[in-house]
Amino acid sequence: MNLAELKDHIDFTINNLHSLDKPEDIPVLITLSESSVGARASTKVIHVGMGMDWESGQFRIYPESKLVRKGKALTDVKLVIEHLPLGGGRKIYICQSCGCHVGKEDRFCKHCSQKLI
Repeated sequence: MNLAELKDHIDFTINNLHSLDKPEDIPVLITLSESSVGARASTKVIHVGMGMDWESGQFRIYPESKLVRKGKALTDVKLVIEHLPLGGGRKIYICQSCGCHVGKEDRFCKHCSQKLI
């Protein structure tokens, strides 16, 4: 996307907000690629502007929080924790993302949809 396309999207959105009196009060958020309950995980935009030095000629968006949180994205592959319960017996396989039991051959957690290996 370039700056003109971004402006077109913003102008279109503002011109079609008939139900809101103050479009300037609408927060600008960046959607994060991690699981969440309810609304999608996001972070606020704290600043926008032209880049400097090596980033000159680029329009930069600065998020309030880190966009990459190691191991939080649903596309990140997680190892399955394997251990023996107290007293021995069969091995138990646990999703590292949510802690729920998973099957030995499961590729995705049935509880949180985390990709497993």
